[in-house]
Amino acid sequence: MSLWDAAWRIGMPLIAVIGTAVAVSVAFFKPPDEFSRPRGWQWAWVGLWLMAAGDALLGNDRWWFERAWKGAIVLIVAVAVTVGAWRHYRWRERARLVDDPPPFGSRPPRRSDS
Repeated sequence: MSLWDAAWRIGMPLIAVIGTAVAVSVAFFKPPDEFSRPRGWQWAWVGLWLMAAGDALLGNDRWWFERAWKGAIVLIVAVAVTVGAWRHYRWRERARLVDDPPPFGSRPPRRSDS
């Protein structure tokens, strides 16, 4: 195996897995109000994720290491998106509860001055 072949078959997948692990850290530590759904061309990332999932699951003629790293990337990205969406949902609920006025008909308790 040449140096180029080794770098392509082993080095590049390791860099890809480490890069997706960084995505998980961003999902955990970035402010939840910055999470957004794909818009426009960003749906291409969903297509790439689905293609990697298909290769990992059904890639019959693929080398086992290629299927393993693609599966790891698919799992890591799914965890990152799930965590980011969950944090954003909780953040929106908290913001809504803080900003909501009291329900109609509720009054503050009366003071008894007597």
